[in-house]
Amino acid sequence: MVREDRCFCSGAQRGRRRIRRRARQGLRKMNIPSQEMAGDKRESFRPQIENLVRGLFAPNDQPFFDSGVVSPALLEEFIQSDEVFDAAFAFAVAMMQIWTKRTGKKLKGGTRLRQANPRLESMVSPEVSASDSVDPADTRILTQPTASFHIPNAKAGQSYAGKIEGTDSSGAPVRVRDVRLPSKLVGLEVYDDVELRGVPVVGGDYKISLQWTADRTSWVSGECLLIVNPDPRSLWKKVDPPADDPYFKTNTDGTTVDGDGFRIAAASRRGRSHEHAGTFRDDDFFVHHDADSGWSVLIVADGAGSAKNSRWGSKLAAEVAGRHLVSSLSGDFGARMDTAISEWDEEPAVAGKVVGDEFHYLFHKMGSLAVQAIDAEAQAKGMPAKDYATTLLAAVSKRQGSETFLASFWLGDGAIAAYGPQGKVRLMGTPDGGDFAGQTRFLDRAAMTDHAFGKRVGVGRYTDLCAVFLMTDGISDPRFETDNGLIDARKWDALWEEMSPFLASPEPEKALIQWLDFFAPGHHDDRTIAVLYACVS
Repeated sequence: MVREDRCFCSGAQRGRRRIRRRARQGLRKMNIPSQEMAGDKRESFRPQIENLVRGLFAPNDQPFFDSGVVSPALLEEFIQSDEVFDAAFAFAVAMMQIWTKRTGKKLKGGTRLRQANPRLESMVSPEVSASDSVDPADTRILTQPTASFHIPNAKAGQSYAGKIEGTDSSGAPVRVRDVRLPSKLVGLEVYDDVELRGVPVVGGDYKISLQWTADRTSWVSGECLLIVNPDPRSLWKKVDPPADDPYFKTNTDGTTVDGDGFRIAAASRRGRSHEHAGTFRDDDFFVHHDADSGWSVLIVADGAGSAKNSRWGSKLAAEVAGRHLVSSLSGDFGARMDTAISEWDEEPAVAGKVVGDEFHYLFHKMGSLAVQAIDAEAQAKGMPAKDYATTLLAAVSKRQGSETFLASFWLGDGAIAAYGPQGKVRLMGTPDGGDFAGQTRFLDRAAMTDHAFGKRVGVGRYTDLCAVFLMTDGISDPRFETDNGLIDARKWDALWEEMSPFLASPEPEKALIQWLDFFAPGHHDDRTIAVLYACVS
């Protein structure tokens, strides 16, 4: 009588159960790691087992189980299965045991037999009987051949093309196929089996899986490391300075002033070094146009990075100097200069000297008032005046048709230039250099009493100017690099061509703030610019 709860199995089912039972027994007997065993031991055999399974299922000259087209994704998922790993490992060991037992001969694996894997040998249990044991050397047939691979480094955000190259343990080149990129490596694709092309998005170290062969018969799994260097811009942090600081200053600033047939646009932006450190913008500016007198004033100032309160020193210097120039040019001084300039064509030498002398005194008074304002602030706060150190570049201009009169004062680094027409530039002075590289001269009482003060003043009358530029060294250094670069008209042509679309925008000050964010390796200082230009389209 048959009990109702008894399970009947077909011959095929019983056969599969018997195979699985014997496989588990074989694994335990041989100390072969099952899924529950240490991961390190399992992983040490994974490349060999992967190759075994690939030989059975992957497309090759004599596929055992599947002669059709196999999806790489499906095959990879199958190969990585723990169930497949255990079964394939048991199969390989069982075959070696049967061979040795039936033939009485030890397996000869050639080169691969001589590449002993101590970890694999240690997996053979010493308790196995002599009739069932396998010589430790026999297991070396599972040892994977070795090869090393190389591909050039990439850089995030930049176009890339690189080929994977590999050599085996003897130094001979190997053939690569089936290159698989990790999902996190976004932006690159594989071409012609071995070449990577595209624009990688994120920096990092990426392990690229592949198949390789030295004899074009047996294929082995391998890996190639691709290093994608990060975009330097992604490494910079943006930390806001404390909002409650008594000398608080915004990270950016800009303004546009309209004149008669021309504009003045000014913009200032905190440098990346300050963004990263969470400190304030040290630069400042002042621009103004008096519609009644026709005079324009442009000033930029660069606070010393080493001075604690230089951001306020630049602000004080620009505002005090700017107000004095505006007041003077809208009064008797401006009227006298109008008369002198109108006589320029008749006696250029005489007019030039008169105007030059007048502006010498005007700029000296301007600088002295700025120094006094800084000294007063420092004294009120009980700090030394050098804590407010700043440069000061100033220019005043009057346009009359195609003629532009320009007078300038230059103390410190940066640049003042009358540019145009294309291919022509007149530098209105030279940058100041300190005793050491990277230093400059700052506005103080010593600068006002310097016997060479007159060399800081420049005057000129020019035809068909495109623009008058004032900029701090955060722009002049990366754009012109050297003093010789400053007088290279080609560099000014390139700058004008680059900036013109920004100046032509409806809100040029906002466009310039955006432009000031250009990336130049090694140049991360504040950037400030003031430009007087004929309206561009």
